[in-house]
Amino acid sequence: MNLIDTNVIIRYLVGDGDNVHKVNRLFDRLMKKEESVECVHLVLFQVMFVMKSFYHVEQSKMINLITSLLATTGFYIKNKPVYLLMLDLWSKSGGDIIDAYLVAVSETENDRKIYSLDRGLDKITNNRIMPQ
Repeated sequence: MNLIDTNVIIRYLVGDGDNVHKVNRLFDRLMKKEESVECVHLVLFQVMFVMKSFYHVEQSKMINLITSLLATTGFYIKNKPVYLLMLDLWSKSGGDIIDAYLVAVSETENDRKIYSLDRGLDKITNNRIMPQ
């Protein structure tokens, strides 16, 4: 399985750039199960960062786009349920995406505790603990 880079995902989600027709053909093949790709974790976070900072995509639209991306046949990312939960938590909290990710990991892995000084986490989890 081949890996996929941020720029290819951005072109697909935003629909602009010189190679958008090639990117769309790739995603057509993914949807038809003719090919599959793996997205590594940092690439997904970079996609969200670029969409927010460069393209100024609003949070709700980004959540919809990333959710659709994750549902694409042939698009693989390890621990996909964690990312789907992260997006759900982020949509409900409106807070920080990294906080939502930490809580998603915590809740999908036997309610692991999260050492954090950020009281904002308490809005979305009971798993925050203060360092002692």
